[in-house]
Amino acid sequence: MSKAITLAIFMVILVLGMVTKETQAKKCYEYIVTPEENCESLVCAHDCTMRYNGIGVCYDTTSKTCICAYNC
Repeated sequence: MSKAITLAIFMVILVLGMVTKETQAKKCYEYIVTPEENCESLVCAHDCTMRYNGIGVCYDTTSKTCICAYNC
């Protein structure tokens, strides 16, 4: 009987660990349109940090699009 209980507890811990791992690894992305003609990397990074506490990078230096990656 104690062997079955030990196995059941192990399985519960294993399943809970797998569920926790899946929820912590999610990344979300948000597009921020900059008001300037060209995307500036420092402005993009600052806006992303202030809004979402994430990392912002310019998609292209000639476009107005800034991509912000953050944890969901």
